[in-house]
This record gives sequence, C-alpha cells and structure tokens, in this order.
Amino acid sequence: MRNVSLMTIFFNSLYSPKEMAKYRFLTIGKSIQHVFILALFLSLGGFYDMIFKQDFMNDYGETISDAGSKGLVTIMVVITTYIFNAGLIFLAITILAGIGEPIAKWLGRKLPYRQSWRLTACSVTLPVVIFSLLHLFKFEKSYFFLLALVMAIGIMFACIYAIPKPKKRT
Repeated sequence: MRNVSLMTIFFNSLYSPKEMAKYRFLTIGKSIQHVFILALFLSLGGFYDMIFKQDFMNDYGETISDAGSKGLVTIMVVITTYIFNAGLIFLAITILAGIGEPIAKWLGRKLPYRQSWRLTACSVTLPVVIFSLLHLFKFEKSYFFLLALVMAIGIMFACIYAIPKPKKRT
C-alpha cells in the first residue's frame, strides 16, 4: 500500500468506496499529503480571485501604491488562505473521523480511530472538489457546506460498508 501515488489516491477517492476502504492502511504521511492537496484544491477559487481579478487589488489599492508591495500582499494572502483552508480540512476530518467509529460499530466493522481518520481523509475528496468548483464558478449558496458535510458522511458510510466484516473464530 506504500507504493500508491497521491494522484491515484486522489482520483480513486472521487468514485470508489472499495478502494478508499483499502486506503485506511496508508501511512499517516500519505494521508496528510493527500489532505494538503485537498487544501490546495479548496483554495483554487480564492487564488483565482486574488491573482487574476482586479477587484482584490482595488480593495487594497488605496493603501498600497507600489506594485511590488501589491504582489507581496497578494502572496501573503494566498499563503494565509492556504494555511487556513488546510486547518479547516484537518479539523473537519478529525471531527468526522470521530463520527466514523460509531458508524463502523453499528455496521459491525472494526475500525480504530487512526484508520477512521485516513478513511475520512479520502471520503472528503469528492465534496471538497465539488465545493471548490462551485466556488470557482461563483455558484455559492449558504447551505452548500451542509450538503458537503452530508455527502462526506454518506461516502464515509459507503467506505465503511465496503470494509469486510471480521471473520468469526470457531
């Protein structure tokens, strides 16, 4: 399981609960790298607005007159936004992983918290991608975050269901 590339993990996490169930055995480093890629994807809409739209620069144009300073402010805001989004995703995954344990117990599966965290990191991939694309195309509603949360829990449920039940000893 260590030789799986991050792109394979990313693309399989978009559509395959069975593959995501296997990713619960990934190293924690791979899972964390995957989360940082998700944070980058989540930040794309904001990055696009900050870099290519002049509205951002017009908001700060009165206080910053030098072009080099504007570029520095843009870079600082992009880095801060990325770190903030990464923190939000880590927090959401940590909370949802706690929800995964009772779901696993209810379904009769054995799933320790560390595996639940890795499984949840894969389960939030599709909601993050959809949420990011909707933000990028300016199609935002206040309830989309709640929908993404429900979608992540549904995907996590499907992934836990794909984990084989422990065999009974005779």
